[in-house]
Amino acid sequence: MAVSSQPPRSRLGRYEAFWGYLFIAAPLLGFIIFAAGPLVASLVLSFTDYDILTPPRWVGTQNWQEILGLTVVTLPQQVDDESGEFLFRCGRETVLQSEIADYEGRVDERTRQVMTCAPLLVRATDVLPDGYAPWFDVELSGTRYLVGARDAILWEGLFNTVFLLLAIPISLALALILALALNQQIAGKNLFRVVYYLPTILPLAAIALVWLWIYNPDFGLLNYLLREAGFTSLGRTNWLQDREAVKPALILMGVWSGLGYQMLIYLAGIQGVPRQLYEAAEIDGAGWWAKFWNVTWPALTPTTFFLLITSMIAGFQNFLQPYIMTSGGPGNASRTVVMTIYDNAFRDLQMGYASAQAWMLGTIIIAITVVNFLLARRWVFYEGEGLS
Repeated sequence: MAVSSQPPRSRLGRYEAFWGYLFIAAPLLGFIIFAAGPLVASLVLSFTDYDILTPPRWVGTQNWQEILGLTVVTLPQQVDDESGEFLFRCGRETVLQSEIADYEGRVDERTRQVMTCAPLLVRATDVLPDGYAPWFDVELSGTRYLVGARDAILWEGLFNTVFLLLAIPISLALALILALALNQQIAGKNLFRVVYYLPTILPLAAIALVWLWIYNPDFGLLNYLLREAGFTSLGRTNWLQDREAVKPALILMGVWSGLGYQMLIYLAGIQGVPRQLYEAAEIDGAGWWAKFWNVTWPALTPTTFFLLITSMIAGFQNFLQPYIMTSGGPGNASRTVVMTIYDNAFRDLQMGYASAQAWMLGTIIIAITVVNFLLARRWVFYEGEGLS
């Protein structure tokens, strides 16, 4: 007869287990009800047509086909029906290829600008399949290609979101420089730390309103400083209503608002570097750059990796500040992917479609995070590991 080698559970053990499960019950139930449950529900809803007001209607992969529907077509040059010649746009005039020499280089009497001639291409709507809208076009080897999407607004929002992520490397570099400076024995360093960290504790809505004033084209601080510095034309820029300027403006604001938190994390990382490593480097005759590159930076790679991952996850969820400051404009130049999801869900009541978009965004974030973890093996060094 087999005898169990495990001793019977004592009354005290059962008592401790009961209280252990009781203490984890609240966060566990909170996770199931407020996180895991909605997560599963949104996945199911992504395959339905659901407007909140009526029961969900199963549509299969229709939402996903709408989201992922992309096509690439060529944009041919327009041809004159009578002569068969290619058409060009010279200033505001439509010109035959044989007449370009008469226009190019002349001064347009209406605009006072020198005319340049460019090929007049076929309209995007004439070459895209039904249901597709133009997203962007690019010229390769003399041929113009047009990328169309069934949901061009979503893909433009995704492009804008990725573009705004350029704030991350800029912010990390500046935060590291500030942390190195504020780690020195300088007068008033504690005050500087507080000042740089202050934007982190301010409400995002308040920060957006402050920067709305800074970017005001008429009496904003930025344009005033630019004009005072002699950049008169640049000092008249309408930063939030110019398609070329709005994304750099949002990047600048993002760098400013996130700099303090990243600086503080870097400062903690620098102060955690063992002093004996610097002493050993000094004995070997290392200068300040050699000590930074061979001691400080390897020790800070886990900190950099942490800030990189968390900043990218937050960056892909960028919503509040562009929503308050530009509402996605001008056009859709500053619209982020989360703004598109929000509008589909709460303005248009397309909950099923918005759920599919949210899952697409979540998949992108997970994929990029996994890639970062795989690449981290090449450049992130933890204490006790070799640096080779």
